[in-house]
Amino acid sequence: MKNLLIILLLSASLFAETPAKPNKTPSLMECEMIIEMFNFGIEQGNPVTKEQVVGVIEACSGHAKHEKRVNTMKELLETL
Repeated sequence: MKNLLIILLLSASLFAETPAKPNKTPSLMECEMIIEMFNFGIEQGNPVTKEQVVGVIEACSGHAKHEKRVNTMKELLETL
């Protein structure tokens, strides 16, 4: 009986429902960190890449503080 109980406890995670795609909005701190890395790359003279622009858009979408920046990055993405 004890073995059965242990097996059931260990296998509970196998039968637990997990969402297919977690709905997680990046934090404001994460957004601002990515913006700082983007700005640092520009200050160093590195070319702007599509991946950097997409990273800023994904990290900062949904944050009212950076809405203007996200819109600017979306326009920039069309030119890359």
